[in-house]
Amino acid sequence: MARKENKVEMNSQPHESMKARKHEPTTARTLVFAFLFLATCSNPPATVSEPSVETGSNTPSSPALDAKGVLEGQVLFEGSTIPRSTRVENTTDPEDCGTIQSLGNIIISSRNQGIKNVIVALNDVPLPQDYKPQPVSFTLDNRDCQFQPHVAVVTTESSIEAVNSDPIFHSVHWYGFSNLNQALGPHQSKLVQTVKRPGYVIVKCDVHGWMQAFLRVDNHSFHSVSAEDGTFRIENIPAGSYVLEAWHEYFGKQELTVNIKDDGLSRVTVYYRDQSP
Repeated sequence: MARKENKVEMNSQPHESMKARKHEPTTARTLVFAFLFLATCSNPPATVSEPSVETGSNTPSSPALDAKGVLEGQVLFEGSTIPRSTRVENTTDPEDCGTIQSLGNIIISSRNQGIKNVIVALNDVPLPQDYKPQPVSFTLDNRDCQFQPHVAVVTTESSIEAVNSDPIFHSVHWYGFSNLNQALGPHQSKLVQTVKRPGYVIVKCDVHGWMQAFLRVDNHSFHSVSAEDGTFRIENIPAGSYVLEAWHEYFGKQELTVNIKDDGLSRVTVYYRDQSP
C-alpha cells in the first residue's frame, strides 16, 4: 500500500495568560472575541433552521463518493516546557462547579506530546454537483460545568441538541448560529436544530464564563478532530493534492499541502513549536 509522509512545523503564538484568573460574566469583550474569530474564518457563518419534527437525520444524502484515499496524521507539540490549560477562579455555583475551573484550551499528552482537540479539514476537495454529506445527530452536553465535547466537527443538515446533565442552570449561546441563546434548566434537554451552512461556531455559557466549545460545520466529511494522542484519520478521499487546514483555539491556524493517492494511505505530521529560548 502506498505511503507518503508530509511534515509541517509552526511556532506557537500563545494569546492568553497561563495564570489563574478570576471568573467574570460574559461581557462585550467576549462578544468582540467571538465575532473576530468568525471574521477570520474562510467559511461563511453557519446557520440553523427553526426546530422541526424532521431533523438532519431524515435528510436524504447522495451515495458515498467512490474514493478510497486515506489520510492519517498526528498533531504534536515540540518544546521542553509543555504549556498548561488556562485556569480560572470561580465564584458562580462553587458548590457544583468548584472554586477552580479550566478553559480546557490546551490538552497535551504527557506520553507523546500529542495535542488534543485540533480541527483538521481538507479544503477544495472536488464534489459531484448533487453531492450531500451524510448528516449526523450531534449532542452538546453541559456536564460538570463544561461543554462536552469541547471541540467537534459536523456536516450540513446535521441535527444539534443541547443537553444539561448538571443540577444547575446553564445557557447555550451560539455565536454564528444567528446569535441564538437558549437557557437550560437542571437536567433539561432541548434546542434541536438543523445546521444549514458551513462555518465555524463558538458556543458559550452566559452563566459560567469559562465554559466554551468550538464547532466546525462542513458540506463534506473530509474533516476530523485530533484525539488524546494527537492522532486523526480522514477516509474516502478522492485522489489529488489538497490544502489541509489545522486549527487550534490556543495555538492558532496553519495550512499545508497533502497529496492523496487513489486507494492509498498518506500520512502527515503537524508540529506546534515552543517559543521558549
